[in-house]
Amino acid sequence: MSKPVPACEPSLPMPEGGYIRTFEAVIDDHGSSGLRVRGVLSDHRCSFEHVWVLQTPEYEVLEASSRHLHGEPAILAPELIPRYPHLQGVRISAGFTRTIREALGDLPGHRDYLTLAIEMARVGQQVYKLPRDHHERFEPLVRHMPPGSSRLARMIWEQDRDYMPLLCDSCYVYRDETAALFDERDVVCFDLNVLYPEPGQKRRFWRKKRMHIAPLADGAGFHCRNDMEDTVHEIRVAFDLAVDGTVHAAQSEGIRLPYHGICEDAQLRMPGLQGQQLSRDFIRCIADQVGGTSGCAHLFDLSVDCLRFFDWPD
Repeated sequence: MSKPVPACEPSLPMPEGGYIRTFEAVIDDHGSSGLRVRGVLSDHRCSFEHVWVLQTPEYEVLEASSRHLHGEPAILAPELIPRYPHLQGVRISAGFTRTIREALGDLPGHRDYLTLAIEMARVGQQVYKLPRDHHERFEPLVRHMPPGSSRLARMIWEQDRDYMPLLCDSCYVYRDETAALFDERDVVCFDLNVLYPEPGQKRRFWRKKRMHIAPLADGAGFHCRNDMEDTVHEIRVAFDLAVDGTVHAAQSEGIRLPYHGICEDAQLRMPGLQGQQLSRDFIRCIADQVGGTSGCAHLFDLSVDCLRFFDWPD
């Protein structure tokens, strides 16, 4: 009897011990309204660096450069380096990935460049620049609340949504209905020094990610794990992916979260992927379960990035 056709296959040859990809980023304060973002993406084939200067609050790329740290030209085409500055003027918004693809063409390494650009966009939007104690302008909305961590967290939450309107209803934490939870729960937010850096401050935000895809011992699929740690988060997701695309043993762990007392709710969504049989249209399935107003954007990103490592035949 012939074996069933796999629903997905690794997009790259699997090294001994599995495939490992890392991402590291540091954000420095840069001028009155700018951020300098440096990110490095590495795996067993190559390692390269992107550097952006971002203008806030538009999150527009004012400068972009790249540097190849190691990797053969057949993996990372040298011609990508002079093309990358063409990102100047692009904003982190709808159409971002399309603009990146158009700038890079189909040169060897263009997919890796796109992966790093997406990570740069994600981390770049984690910080903004406002005058110190700007959150106090939202004090009228919390006058009914007693002094304490929940009151402060609610003001920061309002500031987040005001500064970046796209956050509203983008996930469980930033949905409109969450406002009531600050009255009902003990909520602790992140260190406010992230919001209000000293002028020219270095390393005002940092992030590390590590994705590991490894064959299961019985050869029946793959174990997928993706870890993210940064200034305000520490989140891990893991699941097994059978050869027929079925998800098993899905779990997440939120060790550090920006709004303790609320963010934990979305972490409970990950086990709901158990038994889901994925196909080429996996993004919609993942979004329905761990994304949207009931989930967490980071859970979605960490899960989808694992699945994008695979090729999904029609």
